[in-house]
Amino acid sequence: MAFIGAVLGMAAVVRSGEPSVWQPLAEEIVLFIDEAETRYRMGDARAAQRAVVEAYFGVFEDRKMEAAMRTTIGAKHTYLVEKQFGSMRKAIKGRESPDVAHEIAEGIRQAVRRDAEVLDRAGVPADVFKVSQ
Repeated sequence: MAFIGAVLGMAAVVRSGEPSVWQPLAEEIVLFIDEAETRYRMGDARAAQRAVVEAYFGVFEDRKMEAAMRTTIGAKHTYLVEKQFGSMRKAIKGRESPDVAHEIAEGIRQAVRRDAEVLDRAGVPADVFKVSQ
């Protein structure tokens, strides 16, 4: 967990000079996906599934990357990225080979990194998607 904090503390800078919002978030998702893949290879499917759930619900959805992608990049594209999280969870639950899980994990890593860069270049702020109280 300390490693996650260190990664998040190193905010990337977008070409406009503004601090990156979405790229550090993508790296947090990647860390959970890495953990899921490692745990699965070690034979701990339960911990692997928890890590995927945390990546999706605890970061991707809760921290509004999903909403930012949906409005900026498009609903269909976002659905395809979301579907990869479900595929990873199902592969683990179905006891697919670690190579299958790795392939799905790599797809998630590439997608969230790519899309975070798009969001940062577009200047999408994280607080736009917070519900007013």
